[in-house]
Amino acid sequence: MLQLHIFDPESARWRQIDADTLRYPLNGDEKIWADLSTATLVEQQNLLQKLSIHPVIAEDFLRERHPPKLEATAEFTLLILRAFAGKNFIDYPGHAQISLLFSGNILLYKCQQMAFDFALLIPSFDPSKVHMAMKDWVKQYIHSVSASYLEKLINFEDELGDFEDLMLTHGDDHKMATIMRYRSVFRKLERNLAYQKEMFADLLTPEDDHPFVAQFQTVELRDFYEKFERLHSMTQMYYDQLGDLVSAYMSTSSHQINERMKVLTMVSTIFIPLTFIVGIYGMNFDNMPELHLASGYYWTLIGMGALAIGMLVGFKVKRWW
Repeated sequence: MLQLHIFDPESARWRQIDADTLRYPLNGDEKIWADLSTATLVEQQNLLQKLSIHPVIAEDFLRERHPPKLEATAEFTLLILRAFAGKNFIDYPGHAQISLLFSGNILLYKCQQMAFDFALLIPSFDPSKVHMAMKDWVKQYIHSVSASYLEKLINFEDELGDFEDLMLTHGDDHKMATIMRYRSVFRKLERNLAYQKEMFADLLTPEDDHPFVAQFQTVELRDFYEKFERLHSMTQMYYDQLGDLVSAYMSTSSHQINERMKVLTMVSTIFIPLTFIVGIYGMNFDNMPELHLASGYYWTLIGMGALAIGMLVGFKVKRWW
């Protein structure tokens, strides 16, 4: 269902209208705010056609999945953002795509989100904000997208600290599987944030005459960039820290395995000559010299014991254990 609001400058009020009654071009200070999140494809196409949106921009706006993008014509600017749409980072439920198509007096908003249980804190239309410029609505949406990552990343810092302590004391394969899931999620987040960071970084070049730049002050553009740059840096840092946990756990496991193998190797080394002696005296030859020796059994055990103790002493002197 298409939600269409128009601002009447004479009454200084927003009112909801039907798309069929919309007249374009607008008169004077009239403004349009439309939510296309639940609109059908036909409703969206009809509205874009009525507003004379360029076909290339209209096609990108209508797409259900599109990487973050900033594109503009002389009249309209298209901004596509990706917000994190989950409660935490244990799993990656996907992202919510925020598509904004706007000019000085028109804003078309669309949030495409899969059927998640978690609701994004995206600003909804507020008819009381009669004097709010369209660029300020856009600024709010950009801030809400960055906020969808920031709070969860800050909370994850404490969780990661606790997880590091657990891995040092009670690391196991189950916790390793959790770390690998986290790493997979942060790799996806890193890609989303890298797109958006670079998108705003391109607007900070002095020679850029992008229409989006003309609508915002330099300090606002830098604020957009720094928000996503900071989020991107935090995501990379957590990804690297999780990688360090994996490496530390693998090193610890390898060390433990090596210690066990060392013990098994020493035991095997001791019993190899003893087994050789047992094998010699287990032969069934009539003329074996010690076969009829009355105390041969005891001397053989004493010799085998002395050999084993001597080898253990040698291992100790060489600091092999």
